[in-house]
Amino acid sequence: MKIHKLTTLFSAAIALGMIASLGHAANLSDQDKKFLTSYEKIHAALAADDLAGAKAAATELGDSGSDIAKADSLKDARVGFEKISAHAKTIAAGQNGYHVAHCPMLNKDWMQTSTTISNPYGGKAMVGCGEIQK
Repeated sequence: MKIHKLTTLFSAAIALGMIASLGHAANLSDQDKKFLTSYEKIHAALAADDLAGAKAAATELGDSGSDIAKADSLKDARVGFEKISAHAKTIAAGQNGYHVAHCPMLNKDWMQTSTTISNPYGGKAMVGCGEIQK
């Protein structure tokens, strides 16, 4: 009887482990990792009102970052950042260490690796405005 209970318990543990492993997001490709690394650099630069830094990091993205790389103002760079944020949210969905943040005042979303809000749309004036969504 004890062996039957142990076998049942062991089988249940294996089944739960398999179900849990299926729930993990797929591993990121090298290209996706590079995108998210450059995205995070742009995010940090825009949160600090650093247009030159945002433009430099955007060149790492090739065509995807061209709107930011060519921007003449922080406002234009932030418009470009909003476009790439949708892609960042898609590839980082379900990945550990990535969080969707939302600024209710500007109604904008972005991805970030920290749980401390760093608003790229409001810059220094609104750096702490927002909340982690997921």
